[in-house]
Amino acid sequence: MCLSSILRKFMRKGENPAGFQDRGSAYGVQPPNGNKKPFQAVGDDHGGDYIPQRNKVTSSDRNIDHGGDYIPRRNKATSSDRNIDRRLHSGPRDTRFLNPKDGRPKKLIVQCSNEELVYKSGADWSRIPVKNIGPWMFRIAHWAVAGGDEAYIRWLPACAALTLVLFNPFPVTTTVQNNGFYEPVPYRDWQYPYDARNQYENPPSRSAPSRPLIGHMERISEPAYLCLIDGKKGEKGEKIINVRKWRKENGADVDLKYVMISYTRKHFITNDDLESLHDIGQRAAVTARVGAYWLGCSCLGPASEQEENVWRISDVIRGAYHLVIVVAGPMGVEVEGKVPDELLNEWGDRVWTLPELLLSPERNDISVYTLNRSLDPTLQLEQCLNTKPVLINRRNFSRFWEDDTTVGQLMDHYEGSVTLGPLELITTALKCLGKRHTTQHLPGDLSYSLMGLLRQRPNAHKDDSSFQAFARLSLANDSNMLLERLICLLPPNPYAPWYTFQDHWDASLWDIYSRTQVCGIGDNDTVILDGARAATIRWKKFKKVMLRGNPTVMRSLAVIALTLVSPVFIIAIVILGISRRITAEDIKDAVLVPGYLLLVLSLILILMSPWLIHTTYLGKVWGSQPWFFGIEGYMPLHEVEKHLFGVDLHRLSWSTTASSLSKHDYFKLDNELTNYYEGQDPRSNPEVDARIKKALRSTGTQERIFTLVDTYTMTVTLFAAVKPPVAVLVCGEEGGMQRALLCSYDWTDNTLYRETVLRMETHAYWKMSPIRRVRLGLQTRAKKGLEV
Repeated sequence: MCLSSILRKFMRKGENPAGFQDRGSAYGVQPPNGNKKPFQAVGDDHGGDYIPQRNKVTSSDRNIDHGGDYIPRRNKATSSDRNIDRRLHSGPRDTRFLNPKDGRPKKLIVQCSNEELVYKSGADWSRIPVKNIGPWMFRIAHWAVAGGDEAYIRWLPACAALTLVLFNPFPVTTTVQNNGFYEPVPYRDWQYPYDARNQYENPPSRSAPSRPLIGHMERISEPAYLCLIDGKKGEKGEKIINVRKWRKENGADVDLKYVMISYTRKHFITNDDLESLHDIGQRAAVTARVGAYWLGCSCLGPASEQEENVWRISDVIRGAYHLVIVVAGPMGVEVEGKVPDELLNEWGDRVWTLPELLLSPERNDISVYTLNRSLDPTLQLEQCLNTKPVLINRRNFSRFWEDDTTVGQLMDHYEGSVTLGPLELITTALKCLGKRHTTQHLPGDLSYSLMGLLRQRPNAHKDDSSFQAFARLSLANDSNMLLERLICLLPPNPYAPWYTFQDHWDASLWDIYSRTQVCGIGDNDTVILDGARAATIRWKKFKKVMLRGNPTVMRSLAVIALTLVSPVFIIAIVILGISRRITAEDIKDAVLVPGYLLLVLSLILILMSPWLIHTTYLGKVWGSQPWFFGIEGYMPLHEVEKHLFGVDLHRLSWSTTASSLSKHDYFKLDNELTNYYEGQDPRSNPEVDARIKKALRSTGTQERIFTLVDTYTMTVTLFAAVKPPVAVLVCGEEGGMQRALLCSYDWTDNTLYRETVLRMETHAYWKMSPIRRVRLGLQTRAKKGLEV
C-alpha cells in the first residue's frame, strides 16, 4: 500500500497519521470537505500511534517532544511540546524524563525498595521492584569462594553450574559507554525569555525593549512635588507645588530645602488624620528652618505620574534635609512623655520604613512626633500633640526591632564605617525587608523596596513576580553573580521563599563559586542558565557497569585460563571422537594421549573456575564506567551492591557530606578509632530513620526518600525530595566539593525544577557533559500545583 492511499484512508476517518505536520502551518492535510482541522500527533514520526482531535483538551507550549509510549483517552488533559530535534508532539501531563538516546520525554518508571512497594504512593510515575542484574557467573563463583567452612561442600556444585556458564557465548562484562562519561541530558530550550541579559535575544516585537533588563530609572536630584509653607493651596487644602515649574518662576539657584515626613498607614487612615499630618509637616519644617516638606499622601503627583514617583522615594529621602517620623496612639488613648516602643515598632514593621531610616541624613537626629487621637473633635493640634518632638539618634532605632544586629550592619554600611560587599549588602537587606510587612501594590514590592538602596534601578513592571523583579534588579547591578550562587543553596524547606538565603551546610553566598551564568529570566519564576554540566539519572533499572582492574600477573594468567577452558574442552572432545574412528592401534594411542591430556587440563580449569573468576572479575577496582542510578526509598548498602554487581565486596560506600541526610564518623580499625573518617549508614541516625518511616506514607507534595548510586565515585547517597530528580546539574563549587542540583523535569513547559542539592566530588564534574542553556526553576515542580 502506497503512502498516498494510507493518507486517504486516515482522512476518510477524520484523522491524521502520527508525526505528520506541516512545519509552516498549524494544520495538517486538508480533508476532502475543504475544512482544515488542527490535530496533534502522538508518538513516533514513523508510523506512531495517533488520536483524533475531537473532545481533547490541549495546551500548546513550544518546547519538546512527547515520547509516544502512552495514548491519552478522550477528555484527558494533555499538553504539546517541542523536543531537541524540533518535533512537535502531545501527551498526558505526567512525570517524564528526557531519553538520552533520542531526546524524547519518556514515562518515568522508578525502581523501589521493598518497603516502598508495600505502601501506595499516590505518585504520577510508575513503580517497580529493584531487579538484580549481577551476572550469574559472579554470583556462583562468589558463593563458592566465600563459603567459609562450607566452601568444600559448595565447590563441586558451583563448578558444575559454572561449566554451563563458561560455555555461554555472551559476555558477562560490558565495554566503555558514552566515551567514559555519564549519560548526557539531551535538552534544548526553544522559548523566548521573559527578559534576556542581552536585549537582542528578546522577541522581535521588543526590538526596542519595552521591558529593558539593564535599563534603569534615572536618579532625581529633588522631588517632583513638594508642600511649601507659604505656597498656594490645592483643592484639598494641601500646599503643593510642582518643583520644576516653581524653579522656572523663582530661579534654579534658589535653595529649596525640605523635611521628609514618614508615617505608616496603620496609624493614619482617615482624611482628618492626613490633615493632621500636613499640620505636623508645617510645624516640622518651621522647626527645621526650611521652607517645604514632603508627604507621601500628597506629593506623588497626579495619577499618571504616581507609578513612576513611588519608585523614586529613595531619592527623595537622600535629598531631604531632615527626617521626621509621625506616629499616632490608639483612638482615645493619651500618650505622654517619651514615645512608646510599640508605636515605633509598628512604624518600623513597614517594608518602606527601613530604606527611609538608612538613607536619612546623618547630620541631625530624627524627630519623632506623637499624635494623640482624641474623641473630642474640638481640640486643636497643639492639644493633641504629645509635647515637643522627641529626638532619637537613628542608630538607636534598631533596638525597636528583633533584627537589630542585622539592621546595625546596614547602618554601618551607609554611614561608611564598615563597607559591605555587593553580596553582603543585598542579602542582608533582603533578610531585613523579608521580615517586614506592607500592603501589596505590586507583586515585586519587596524587590522594589530593595531597589532604592542600590545604584542601578530597573524599571518597575506590574507583570513582574516577586522573584522576577529581584532577578532583574540583581542582573542590573554588580551583584557579584548573586543569582548564580543563589541557585546552589539548599534551603531548609523545598517550599521556602526564594529570598531565604539559608543553606543546610551553613554556607554563605560568598562561599560558593559559580561555574555558570544566568543569561536571562524565564516565566514562572525561572532563570535561563548557561555553562552547566549535566548527567541523566537512570531510574528504571540498573545497567551493567564496566569495571577496570590493574592487569597483574595473577589476573592475566586467570584470564588466559578462563579463555582456554571452552576451546580446550571442545578440542579434547573432538580428538577423542576422532580417535574412535582410527583402527591402527599405534596411531590411535598417539591421538588419545593428547586428547586425554587436554580433557584433564580442561577439567582442572573447570574445578579451578570459581577461584579463577573471583581473581579475574572480583578483585580490586581501579576505575569504572560513570552512571547515576536512582532508587525510591532506602536500601541497605550491601543490598544495593548485590543488585548492581551480583555480590557484595564492599566496593560501595556511603557518602560523607553529600546530602542533608548524610552522616560520617571516625573509621574504626579493630574496634579502635583512627584519624580517618568514612560515611555512615544514614539510618543509624534516629532522626533520619524517623524521616524514612514517615516518607513511606508520603502522598502528593510531601517529602519522599530516594537513594542515588554513583558508580564513578562508588558512593551511595540518601536524600529527600518531593519528586524523583531525573538530571544532575553541576552549577558551582564550595568547600572543595561541587554543588550539584538534582532536578525533576516538567515536559509541558520544558523546565528543570530544583528538587534538592548535593555536594559531589570534583573529579566527577569532569565526567559530565556540557548542557545547552537550560530553563531552571528554584522550587520543586510540585509547587506549581500539578497533579501528583
